[in-house]
Amino acid sequence: MKQNKHAYPAASVMNCDKPCPHRQGRLWYRHSRNSRSLGIALLLVMLFPLLSACFLQDEPVDSYVALAPKNLYSGQNSGVSLSLFRGEALANSSVTLALVKDGQTLFQTREMVPGKGTLAFQVPELTEGQYELAIYGNGFSDKAPVQVLDSSLIFLQTDKPIYKPGQTIHLRAITLDADLKPVSARATIEAMDAKGTKVLRKEVTTGEFGMATLDLPLSTEPNLGTWKLTAATGKQKSQLDVKVEKYVLPKYEVKLEMAKDWYLANEVIKGELFSEYSFGKPVAGEVQVKASRYTGQWQQYASITRPIDGKTSFEIPAAQYVAGVPGARGMGQVLIDVTVREKATGYEEKTNRLVTIAPSPLTLQLIPENPVFKPSLPFKVLLLAGTPDNKPKDTTATVRINYLAQGMRQIRSEQRTLTTQNGKAMLELAPPQDAAIMQINASADRASTRASVGVSYSPTGNFIHLEQTSPGVPKVGEQISFKVYSTREAANFYYEVISRGRVVFSSYEHGDSITFQTSPLMAPSSKILVYQILPNSEIAADDLPFKVTGSYPHSPQVKFSKGEVRPGEEVDISVGAEGKAEVGLQVVHRSVFILAENRLNLKQVFDELEKLYMKPQVEIHSASLIPPVVYKGAREAFADNGVTVMTNKTVPSGEDEKKKLQKQQVRVQPGPAGRAGPAGPPGGENMAIPAPAATRAP
Repeated sequence: MKQNKHAYPAASVMNCDKPCPHRQGRLWYRHSRNSRSLGIALLLVMLFPLLSACFLQDEPVDSYVALAPKNLYSGQNSGVSLSLFRGEALANSSVTLALVKDGQTLFQTREMVPGKGTLAFQVPELTEGQYELAIYGNGFSDKAPVQVLDSSLIFLQTDKPIYKPGQTIHLRAITLDADLKPVSARATIEAMDAKGTKVLRKEVTTGEFGMATLDLPLSTEPNLGTWKLTAATGKQKSQLDVKVEKYVLPKYEVKLEMAKDWYLANEVIKGELFSEYSFGKPVAGEVQVKASRYTGQWQQYASITRPIDGKTSFEIPAAQYVAGVPGARGMGQVLIDVTVREKATGYEEKTNRLVTIAPSPLTLQLIPENPVFKPSLPFKVLLLAGTPDNKPKDTTATVRINYLAQGMRQIRSEQRTLTTQNGKAMLELAPPQDAAIMQINASADRASTRASVGVSYSPTGNFIHLEQTSPGVPKVGEQISFKVYSTREAANFYYEVISRGRVVFSSYEHGDSITFQTSPLMAPSSKILVYQILPNSEIAADDLPFKVTGSYPHSPQVKFSKGEVRPGEEVDISVGAEGKAEVGLQVVHRSVFILAENRLNLKQVFDELEKLYMKPQVEIHSASLIPPVVYKGAREAFADNGVTVMTNKTVPSGEDEKKKLQKQQVRVQPGPAGRAGPAGPPGGENMAIPAPAATRAP
């Protein structure tokens, strides 16, 4: 197992303004001679790293790289990662960090950085806004703007989604910090009725576990409709809608289960219906099933009626023809409406379902490992093959790759055959040195897809590329490994692990292999940012996201003393938690959720129909058969990870180069009616793209 000898977690620098440990008291002299000798030895072993840090010499620094978060969170821990150099070697130096607003220093700390480390600090309780983060040490100083944000989060819950006049709305507010841990905070709870009249405003303070409860009694004649409830703390706000209606609880629930989640246009659509009273007994009556296909407008094309006694199956004729819609990834849809009518009373309950109609039983997707490629360095593209409902499917696909140079001139093309296993196949490419764009097209079994990837930017053509070499997703505490490819040999590779906008681990390696142990702060996902400093002072950088399976040991348990009780009987609820905790319980009649769920589903369906389908599906894109070149340099690699880089090294910017080239490429071409006009960049025209093709039965 590889041991990392240069690991710097987020508190790895020493504050030498404080007394060093060897100056503390001599309590161990009370023990016997042998015990005293053993105590001295153990103490020296434990204090050696601390003592060595205390006595580090403050060396002059002639170059530096400091990475600071773009956003700081008030009252939360943060850190600035530092790499300090004297020539090409790491230099030990005392560094001062300060937060400044309008020329006034609001916070300052000073630490000794042993060449490479993270200067950790706690952000003071500050109001939101823009501040200046300044660093300075022996021979260097720099500053950068940072945004201070409120670190708290707030959520709002109600005991039910729908209420009758005269009932009471039970509210619960939950406040958390940026690490999703409970925090006590003041919150403002407001409620507006269906006509927009504010009927409640109250200040509450959440407790030790971040929870506060509040009751809102409704009058016997409230404004009916949708009420809006809000909870706010600082600038953070949570909003919740509830219904206030004179409703009648549904007697029973209707469930619709399809044999498949998708069908071809010539396939018969099959399904099963279940209808059950809220107390568990089957419903006897009649069911009507209607099917409508979207062809530019909704068109009913089938209707069947049959008896039901708790359960029945049905078949609907094939749709034959539907129009593809963007909301369904270019596939078509059929709307199934179901009405169950109770035999004795004629009472009705309804439900519905959208069913996907696919042009092919196969879908393909290309996922590049990075938005940009580096010329001459390996590049991977993942091919995913699956069914229209996203289940993996094995196939053999033909992949064609075109390499284009600046000016969209084709310089090379190649064709590969990929066979997927469990729906996946990896395409490994080696882009030529003068490539500016890669166009990748994959096809199999009447399905096709494509992707385009632009080149990264470096003024000297030097790049690094990251690849995860350890398999799968590690659990917290397990190791993860990466390999660094570089077009230029490097003395060191410096890297930061960034999670939720903060540097949680910092280190460097002499070789091209990076291995470290994952921590809880890296779960569920993080990014590793690696950079190399070239002899010409240029910085080359790359980043790669990775996942970590979190450890959540707290498992609350709920048990009932009886599995079934009669109305009026008591039931005991046993709640178990690991350690001290506050538990919120919610007990509501099942039929309330049946009512709210059915209404919500219908509303969602018809909102989507109105938004997506009730108008011609023509989209306007800035697009072309050849996409514009994407420029991404080391500066964009830092910015994409939510950090600002402060350095006296050269950090190439792809966006700056793009703007420079656009100015150079402005040229005069014949315009309308013989007039001259500026030429746009290749692939930058506004084009009308027709709606996705209709799906027909073959």
